[in-house]
This record gives sequence, structure tokens and C-alpha cells, in this order.
Amino acid sequence: MVTAGAVRALALADFRERRRRPGYLAVLLGTLGLGLLAAPVGDSRWQVFQVSDHLGRYTSGYVGTVTALGGAVWLSLAGFGITRGTVARDERTGVGQVLAATPLSRLAYLAGKFLSNLLVLGSMLIALAGTALAVQLLKGDSDDVDVVRLLLPYVLITLPLLAAVAGCAVLFDTVPGLRDGPGMLLWSVLWLTGVLGAQASRGYDLLGMRLITASIRSVIAASGYPAETVEFGVGLTADNRVRGSFDWPGLGPGEAGGLLGHAGLTAAVAVALALAGAAWFHRFDRAASPVRRPARQAGSPGCPASPGSPASPGAPASGPTASGPAAFDLDPARMTPAETAPSRAGGTLLAATAGELRVLVQGRRLWWAGTLGLALLAAVTRPDGPTHAVLPFAMLWPVLLWSRMGHRTDGGSVGELLAACPAPARRLLAGLLAGVVLALAVAAAPIARLLAAGQLRATAAALAGVLLVPALALLCGSVTRGPRLFQSLYPMLWYGMVNHLAGLDFLGVDPDRGPAPAAVAATAAALALGALALEAIRESTR
Repeated sequence: MVTAGAVRALALADFRERRRRPGYLAVLLGTLGLGLLAAPVGDSRWQVFQVSDHLGRYTSGYVGTVTALGGAVWLSLAGFGITRGTVARDERTGVGQVLAATPLSRLAYLAGKFLSNLLVLGSMLIALAGTALAVQLLKGDSDDVDVVRLLLPYVLITLPLLAAVAGCAVLFDTVPGLRDGPGMLLWSVLWLTGVLGAQASRGYDLLGMRLITASIRSVIAASGYPAETVEFGVGLTADNRVRGSFDWPGLGPGEAGGLLGHAGLTAAVAVALALAGAAWFHRFDRAASPVRRPARQAGSPGCPASPGSPASPGAPASGPTASGPAAFDLDPARMTPAETAPSRAGGTLLAATAGELRVLVQGRRLWWAGTLGLALLAAVTRPDGPTHAVLPFAMLWPVLLWSRMGHRTDGGSVGELLAACPAPARRLLAGLLAGVVLALAVAAAPIARLLAAGQLRATAAALAGVLLVPALALLCGSVTRGPRLFQSLYPMLWYGMVNHLAGLDFLGVDPDRGPAPAAVAATAAALALGALALEAIRESTR
């Protein structure tokens, strides 16, 4: 019988492997940056926790609470992106087949994955708590460090929510249809609904906002300010209004007691979600598991013949043996001859761009239907002032296609693509152009309507955004060699844009307050050059 020690060992081994991945480092750095934004030390006006025109003194309780709320919002989205996909990875690498030969049960395996996810997210939470302590000491509002009030919001608010994220990541890894990009899009919708719902007066208080805001209101009211006019919100915003200040010590025994039941319920739901995946998980049995490797054709070049099928004449026998899986036959006589690249550079780049475009849209008929629907909607919708209402949603639709950029080397006619464009830098450039073509396909109608309405600045801003998004996708794919970083990062940038954060308005939703189109285009160029430089470094070290 498998003991708890085996589950713990599986979780620790999986955690050690994942913390070495680039995606983990990227989210960790974002978490530390969020801590500095949630409680800025200098004169920054960025906030994560808004209290009308007031700002709290940096006591341990206040700094711990605002950074814990920011961590809950950030890690519940970005953390989900780096914790999902472990079951499919075990299938691809063969680790799952090894584990299937052990007495490890389905529930024990899923419990190990849940604990591993929780370790990944918990390690970032510990780093965020350290940042909160450093911010309090650097700000100098209060040198009295209360460790209990500093850490209490992390334990009662953020950690239970991250446990639910860890459980959902395991569940999404086992449910057919939710392991890939569609699952990330569904989670983005659930995240957006949960963050907005947590700030509503009714419904499930996901972030414990009601207890926190009631406690802060009582402190503000004691100073003589009309507390009924105070409004609260969670989300990254910049506010230049002159603020008053309040001295809030943090969560007291009353608030902590109320949050304790909330934390226990959330943790129980998290465990239930993780173990519910056992209904779809079949311990890597290829005959029953929905997570399968692509089937190979018997006797095809470079692939072993299936058991019982005749081998190709003159080819060495290959197939499964008692000692291990079938070996690949790499007989040069059976390999496809190399093709000659076109002589013209312009034709090479054009052919490579067309090939990359075919790879990006392969198997995505729903995307084409959605593109047509958005184009028809944009054609009948007039611009609302300096912006077009359809444009932000048009630039969200192809997120799964853009997330293929910078790393995808399977599918499509890769042999023809590499022959047409052998230089790695030119391949990346072709991929970038293919991504821009996708962006133009969905944004052309709204941009044309803006141009026809004489909104020249909005048109320039939209065109700059058309360049920025594919460049960001290219860099994210090049850095992590996978789609999840872009799938996690882009919805957050999009959310900030539609919430009128001036620094994130890459499409010109508010042209008068957002960055200049030239600055957005320059950022796009810098991202693309970063991806090209990274690929050049990789080529030089091979």
C-alpha cells in the first residue's frame, strides 16, 4: 500500500523539476514586482488595493493585507498557467508509464500533483511576504514589525485561494478538452468573474473583502471622515488624487475568526476538486486515458512498424521488445531528401510566412468562424467616439493561435518551411509576420471604421497594438518554449487595458491617456529583437 511518504516524495520531486523552468522564474519576478506596486516605497501612484482617496500607513497589518490581496489576484491567474499541464508532461516524457507500473493509485498520484502545485504557488507566496516586510522597513511609517498581522492575510486569504487554484489545475489536466488553450481561456473567464464578484456586495466573498472593508471603514469613521462615501476595489490602477491617510493595524481577532471558516471551506473545496479528476484519469492506460500520444503509421519512414505488421522490404526489423519501447529506424535510405531553398530572399520570406501562417491556423476552424463573426459585427458597429467597441474583443479572440508562436515545431509542413527559410532569425521573422497577419485579419474592420471616421490617432494606436501583441507572443514562446506564459500574461494585460489603465492601453482604447502609438510600436520592435537575440544566442551555443 502506498504511504503518505510516497505522495510527499512525488510532490517534492515534481516541485524541484518545475522550479527550474523559465516560466516559474517569470511568474516569481512578476510576484515580487507586484509586491512593490501594491505597497510602493517612493512617490508612485500605482495601487492594487484602492480606498477612495485614502492611503493607509505602512503598518505590518496594512502592508501584509494589500500585498496578500495583490498576490491573490496575480497568482490565481499567472500561477494557474504554470501549474497546469503536469499530467500531460508525464505522459509525453514517459514518466507516467513508469509510475503506472508502481502501486501508486490514481488518488495518490493526483494528491501528489496537488501538493506539488501548492508548493510552487506557496514558494512564491513566501517570497511575496518577504517583499512586504522589506517594504514596511524601507517606507519607515512604522518600525514596529508584527509578524502575526503581517502573515495572517497570507494564511487566511491568499493561501486557501491558491489551494483552489492548485486543485483546479489538477482537474483541468484530467478533463478532456481543458488541458490546452481552451482550459486557459475558460480559467481567464472564471478568474475575471471571481475577481469582480469578490468586490460585489453579494455572493461568495472570495477575497474576504467584506470583513476587511468593514474594519477599515470603522477606522476612517473614527477620524471624522464620512465612511459611507469610501469605496474599495482590488486591481492595478494609478490614481493621482490627493489622498488622506488612515492608520489601520490589520486583521484583528474578530476578522481573523470570520476568515477562518472561509479559509477552511475553500481548502476543502480545493482538495475535492483535485481528487475529482480521478473520474477521468486512468493511470496512463493508453487504451482508456484521454491523454494519448499521436498514433504513428505502421512502416512509415522513421517510425517503427506496429506489432504484427510486415516491415518494409530491406528495412531492419523494429517494434516493441520485452526490454523496452520500439526503437526508431533512422536508415538514411528511407529519409526524405533535403529540398533546395529558393534563391530569392523575398520569395523565401514570403514562402516561410505562408508556411508559418498555415501552422498557426491548423485545425482551428472555430477561429475562422469567430473572425468572420467579429468582422461582420465591426462592419455594422460605428466607432464610439475615439474608439471602436469591437476592437478589444477582436484582439482577444486569437490568443490561442498567437500562443503557438516562437516555439511550435510540430504540425504543418515543417520540412517545406525549413527548406524555404533555413536561417533561424528569418524563421522567427516569418513567424512574427504570420502573427501580424492574424492580428490584421481580426482588427482590419474596426481599424477601417476608425479611419473612415477620421480618428487618426486611434487608428495609429490600433495599428501599433497589432504589431505589439504578436511580438509579445513571439518573445514569450521563445523564452519558455511553450504557450502558457503568453496565455497567462496577455489576458491580464488585456484586462488592464479595458479597465483604462493608461500604461497598459496598447490598443488606444483611451487615445488621449494611453501611450503614444510610436512608443507602442517601439516596444513591439524591442520585443521582437529580444526574441531574435535569444534565438541567436541559442544557435551560437549549439
